[in-house]
Amino acid sequence: MKVNIGKVGMAYVIFILIALAAVVKIVYTQFFHTPEKSEVASAITDTEEIKGRRGSILSDDGRYLAFSIPEYKLYMDLSSKVISDTLFDNNVKALSVELANLYKDRNAAGYERLLRTARKEQKRYLCINKKLLTYQEMKRAKTFPIFDHGQRRGGLIIEVVDDHREYPYDYLAYRTLGHLKSDTAQIRVGIEGSCDSILRGKPGQRPIRKTEGNEWIPDYDRAIIPPVNGTDIKTTLNIDIQSIAERVLRKMFSQSEDLQAGTVIVMEVATGEIKAMVNLEKYNGKYVERYNYAIGRKGEPGSVFKLTSLAILLETGKVKLEDEMKAEVYYSVPGNKYEDPYLRGYDKISVQRGFEISSNNVFIKQVWENFGSSRSAQQQYTDLLKAMNIHYDHDIEINGLAKATIPSPSDKVRPWKDIDLASLAFGYAAELTPLHTVTFYNAIANNGVMVRPHLISEFIKDGETIKKIEPVEISTVCSESTVKELHKALRAVVENERGTARSAFKDCKVKVAGKTGTAKVVIPSTGTYNDRQGRKMHQGSFVGFFPYENPKYTAIAVVYSGLTHKNFYGSKWAAPIVREIAEYIYTTSPEWNGRLTASAQLPAYKEYPNHAVNDTLSGVPNVVGMGLKNSISTLESRDYRVSFSGHGNVIKQEPAPGTESTNRIVKLYLAEKK
Repeated sequence: MKVNIGKVGMAYVIFILIALAAVVKIVYTQFFHTPEKSEVASAITDTEEIKGRRGSILSDDGRYLAFSIPEYKLYMDLSSKVISDTLFDNNVKALSVELANLYKDRNAAGYERLLRTARKEQKRYLCINKKLLTYQEMKRAKTFPIFDHGQRRGGLIIEVVDDHREYPYDYLAYRTLGHLKSDTAQIRVGIEGSCDSILRGKPGQRPIRKTEGNEWIPDYDRAIIPPVNGTDIKTTLNIDIQSIAERVLRKMFSQSEDLQAGTVIVMEVATGEIKAMVNLEKYNGKYVERYNYAIGRKGEPGSVFKLTSLAILLETGKVKLEDEMKAEVYYSVPGNKYEDPYLRGYDKISVQRGFEISSNNVFIKQVWENFGSSRSAQQQYTDLLKAMNIHYDHDIEINGLAKATIPSPSDKVRPWKDIDLASLAFGYAAELTPLHTVTFYNAIANNGVMVRPHLISEFIKDGETIKKIEPVEISTVCSESTVKELHKALRAVVENERGTARSAFKDCKVKVAGKTGTAKVVIPSTGTYNDRQGRKMHQGSFVGFFPYENPKYTAIAVVYSGLTHKNFYGSKWAAPIVREIAEYIYTTSPEWNGRLTASAQLPAYKEYPNHAVNDTLSGVPNVVGMGLKNSISTLESRDYRVSFSGHGNVIKQEPAPGTESTNRIVKLYLAEKK
């Protein structure tokens, strides 16, 4: 076989030349070549976070308490690779005029200079203006010269920069909700704070790359990981009850300069759902929600705590309501002597009458004589008290619940004294928040069963309930027979002639059972109940349930005075608040056989602003009867701008539905359903 030496030699030479060329290329690249900016930039990539839409917060009937409206920022890619010279040169002046009219911060010549300079520098990601645009303004910008050619040829880049958080009912339930200015704001209070991770959803990722001019721009050659929008939260709050509770509390404050703060809680008996939570405090001459007194302010509750003393005495068979005893204006226990002016004029008094008139010595005497004989007997009393779970650490959905405390002889930190047992008998020594107190009374209303107080009823995704919060039973605080006796005693406080709440509930439209309470507040500067000028601070309370025959709601009102020389009573300042709330619920609820009837249906939540549904095929869409969010999305999807006044549902719109109008602004008038 003959070998062609010429061909083999030629192949060998070609191979050597290729190898030499590769070596030369490597050496040149390593030691002599300086890459172009574009070569470097194209290799530098990264990602940036895309925030999802924050979930809405809804009332118990589906009306919006909080929702987010997107805002937009405009950028522009001025590279000649995107916008042709002809398109740019022929339209830059017209575009500048439109931008000047849109932003109104500089004239057309100023915008033209900005665009021409950026064009010369081949800017790939020019921020046209830092001002955020509404949805209508953004849609209008998309029609401007050059921009109307789209992103690939017109260079327009639209980014959702932030979501404006809207609260249609203004400051209603301010501390309970926890207001945000925007979706990126940090907040630690209310539902917005405690449920932030649920409302916020999960962020996505947008690929970006660095341009020749060292700018980061979206990298459209790589896939976006879309964000997961937040979950909607349906609360237990009833807008109507919340509104009336706030209104009544404000009215009470207007009657005295001595009132410093107050709180109201309304709870549904069977479920523990909180229908209203109001917190007002005097600040700069106005009453505003700055602090959640309902869950954060703990203190000695005063006479409303006597219900626990009566429950223990009845449950253990130590007394009956009709039992009589000597009425002792002065009663002593080791370490203190107590004076009770309410017993003046009585020779003998029954347990029930003592409860009606809120006698301290009746309960000091009964508790001391039945449980004060030894440390073990005193420990038994405090054990029974704690077994009723009035101090329970409730798992409520908002942060800030103060820890309730009940002293006992077994405490290792706080030394126990005999007078502590006497103090517990009439509402001192223990420290509770209004939430703890109203939850205990709710248990008495609920046939002795304590249920977990809660503010959230459902978690909703895309209009579908993904989790429903069911009532949770905590414990049974006492027997049914004791509950019946407690109901009778509480009704006597309101109904009987000498009851402390008799005058506040005279001729009330609904039967209420409850208890007044007044307590002095320890002043931090002195550590006592008086300051150096002899002034005192009080808290006045009333807590009760209604209707008496078949309880549906439990309510508490607590008001706090500033420093004053005046006397201060829960029967005068707190009881009338609960009365007005009870009468409002009674007169507005169509029936008492079920829960308060919802006034609207929960709307399915879809991505704003593309969920408009309307039966007006031409002209201005008809949004009468809708809530604010649905109205905004419906109108904005048809390129209308929206202004509104009031809160609730739309009762009127201008222009009228179906009107063929060149004016793209629609005015909405909102009001609560009656």
